[in-house]
Amino acid sequence: MQRLGHELEEAGKIPLSTYDVLAQLAENGGRLRLRDLVDRVVLSQPGLSRKVARLEEEGLVERLPDPTDGRGVVVKLTRSGRAALRSAAVVHIAGVERVFTDRISEDEAQVLARVFTRLQGGSTD
Repeated sequence: MQRLGHELEEAGKIPLSTYDVLAQLAENGGRLRLRDLVDRVVLSQPGLSRKVARLEEEGLVERLPDPTDGRGVVVKLTRSGRAALRSAAVVHIAGVERVFTDRISEDEAQVLARVFTRLQGGSTD
Protein backbone atom coordinates (compact mmCIF):
# COMPACT_ATOMS: atom_id res chain seq x y z
CA MET A 1 0.00 0.00 0.00
CA GLN A 2 2.85 2.36 0.82
CA ARG A 3 4.44 1.69 -2.55
CA LEU A 4 1.18 2.33 -4.40
CA GLY A 5 0.61 5.52 -2.42
CA HIS A 6 4.14 6.69 -3.14
CA GLU A 7 3.64 6.11 -6.89
CA LEU A 8 0.53 8.30 -6.87
CA GLU A 9 2.41 10.98 -4.94
CA GLU A 10 5.40 10.88 -7.31
CA ALA A 11 3.06 11.24 -10.29
CA GLY A 12 1.42 14.30 -8.70
CA LYS A 13 -1.95 12.57 -8.34
CA ILE A 14 -4.41 12.42 -5.47
CA PRO A 15 -3.32 10.55 -2.31
CA LEU A 16 -4.23 6.87 -1.99
CA SER A 17 -6.74 7.61 0.80
CA THR A 18 -8.50 10.08 -1.50
CA TYR A 19 -8.39 7.57 -4.34
CA ASP A 20 -10.04 5.01 -2.06
CA VAL A 21 -12.91 7.35 -1.13
CA LEU A 22 -13.49 8.53 -4.70
CA ALA A 23 -13.31 4.99 -6.11
CA GLN A 24 -15.89 3.75 -3.60
CA LEU A 25 -18.22 6.56 -4.59
CA ALA A 26 -17.71 5.90 -8.31
CA GLU A 27 -18.36 2.17 -7.85
CA ASN A 28 -21.63 2.94 -6.05
CA GLY A 29 -23.36 5.23 -8.52
CA GLY A 30 -21.41 8.35 -7.57
CA ARG A 31 -22.95 8.73 -4.12
CA LEU A 32 -23.14 6.98 -0.76
CA ARG A 33 -24.41 7.78 2.68
CA LEU A 34 -21.47 8.67 4.92
CA ARG A 35 -22.35 5.81 7.28
CA ASP A 36 -22.18 3.35 4.36
CA LEU A 37 -18.96 4.84 2.98
CA VAL A 38 -17.17 4.32 6.30
CA ASP A 39 -17.69 0.54 5.92
CA ARG A 40 -15.95 0.57 2.53
CA VAL A 41 -12.78 2.56 3.22
CA VAL A 42 -9.75 2.19 5.46
CA LEU A 43 -10.56 5.20 7.65
CA SER A 44 -12.29 5.60 11.00
CA GLN A 45 -15.61 7.48 11.19
CA PRO A 46 -13.95 10.68 12.49
CA GLY A 47 -11.10 10.32 9.97
CA LEU A 48 -13.55 9.88 7.10
CA SER A 49 -15.62 12.87 8.22
CA ARG A 50 -12.48 15.05 8.19
CA LYS A 51 -11.40 13.59 4.84
CA VAL A 52 -14.80 14.27 3.24
CA ALA A 53 -14.73 17.85 4.56
CA ARG A 54 -11.31 18.39 2.92
CA LEU A 55 -12.45 16.76 -0.32
CA GLU A 56 -15.48 19.03 -0.37
CA GLU A 57 -13.21 22.08 0.07
CA GLU A 58 -11.15 20.81 -2.88
CA GLY A 59 -14.31 20.42 -4.99
CA LEU A 60 -13.97 16.65 -5.36
CA VAL A 61 -17.16 15.74 -3.48
CA GLU A 62 -20.33 17.37 -2.20
CA ARG A 63 -22.03 16.70 1.12
CA LEU A 64 -25.81 16.67 0.85
CA PRO A 65 -28.58 16.02 3.37
CA ASP A 66 -29.72 12.40 3.38
CA PRO A 67 -33.34 12.44 2.16
CA THR A 68 -34.08 9.25 4.13
CA ASP A 69 -32.45 10.37 7.39
CA GLY A 70 -32.60 14.00 8.46
CA ARG A 71 -29.44 13.62 10.53
CA GLY A 72 -27.47 11.78 7.85
CA VAL A 73 -25.22 12.96 5.05
CA VAL A 74 -24.86 11.74 1.48
CA VAL A 75 -21.43 12.14 -0.12
CA LYS A 76 -21.61 12.78 -3.86
CA LEU A 77 -18.75 12.60 -6.34
CA THR A 78 -18.36 15.79 -8.42
CA ARG A 79 -17.14 16.09 -12.00
CA SER A 80 -13.79 17.29 -10.68
CA GLY A 81 -13.66 14.29 -8.36
CA ARG A 82 -14.40 11.94 -11.25
CA ALA A 83 -11.65 13.59 -13.34
CA ALA A 84 -9.12 13.32 -10.49
CA LEU A 85 -10.03 9.66 -10.03
CA ARG A 86 -9.67 8.90 -13.75
CA SER A 87 -6.29 10.61 -13.86
CA ALA A 88 -4.99 8.77 -10.80
CA ALA A 89 -6.45 5.43 -11.94
CA VAL A 90 -3.93 5.19 -14.78
CA VAL A 91 -1.05 5.28 -12.29
CA HIS A 92 -2.79 3.20 -9.62
CA ILE A 93 -3.96 0.38 -11.88
CA ALA A 94 -0.50 0.09 -13.44
CA GLY A 95 0.96 -0.13 -9.93
CA VAL A 96 -1.52 -2.80 -8.81
CA GLU A 97 -0.72 -4.85 -11.90
CA ARG A 98 3.02 -4.52 -11.34
CA VAL A 99 2.92 -5.22 -7.58
CA PHE A 100 0.18 -7.83 -7.47
CA THR A 101 -1.62 -9.02 -10.59
CA ASP A 102 1.47 -9.78 -12.68
CA ARG A 103 2.86 -11.96 -9.86
CA ILE A 104 0.01 -14.48 -9.58
CA SER A 105 -1.31 -17.13 -11.95
CA GLU A 106 -4.83 -17.24 -13.37
CA ASP A 107 -5.62 -20.17 -11.05
CA GLU A 108 -4.40 -18.21 -8.02
CA ALA A 109 -6.48 -15.21 -9.10
CA GLN A 110 -9.60 -17.39 -9.31
CA VAL A 111 -8.97 -18.79 -5.82
CA LEU A 112 -8.54 -15.29 -4.43
CA ALA A 113 -11.72 -14.12 -6.17
CA ARG A 114 -13.70 -16.97 -4.58
CA VAL A 115 -12.23 -16.28 -1.13
CA PHE A 116 -12.89 -12.51 -1.32
CA THR A 117 -16.44 -13.12 -2.57
CA ARG A 118 -17.10 -15.43 0.37
CA LEU A 119 -15.61 -12.95 2.84
CA GLN A 120 -17.87 -10.22 1.48
CA GLY A 121 -20.89 -12.43 2.11
CA GLY A 122 -21.45 -13.45 -1.48
CA SER A 123 -21.71 -16.88 -3.02
CA THR A 124 -19.35 -19.58 -1.74
CA ASP A 125 -19.52 -21.71 -4.94
